[in-house]
Amino acid sequence: MKLVTDQPGEYPVVWEWMNRRTRLPWSSDLRTIASMRDDGTIACAVGFNAWTLSACWIHVAFDGPHGLNRHLWRAAFEYPFVKCGMEAIYGLTPKNLDDALRMNDKLGFRRIAETVDCVMFEMRHDECRWIKENAHGRQGISTSTT
Repeated sequence: MKLVTDQPGEYPVVWEWMNRRTRLPWSSDLRTIASMRDDGTIACAVGFNAWTLSACWIHVAFDGPHGLNRHLWRAAFEYPFVKCGMEAIYGLTPKNLDDALRMNDKLGFRRIAETVDCVMFEMRHDECRWIKENAHGRQGISTSTT
């Protein structure tokens, strides 16, 4: 599998795949990353939008547990926390999506609120094990700003 993103000026393949699964609307601040199989199909995708000075929202779609991989998660969490300098990311997951709720827990999100039909999750920069692993030498990243 390889990681792909939607590029400005190109057809938004990752967003379209996510939209079919989550009804995530297009927005000009949406940034995406996906894990693509050798046959060109997407296994899992992550999108970020609704950026504030210190936080953003995360959206995830996957076609089954076998589509999830560590390379995608590391890259996905590096983007808002390391590259963009966000302090927290938030997400809403419908209560009826048991696989997605379990995945959020395994990724390290904290449940911070519940509505009638959704659970709200938060992950803070200092709690994210996906970028802590990078800081401990497992995968080098550049945090310089140019």
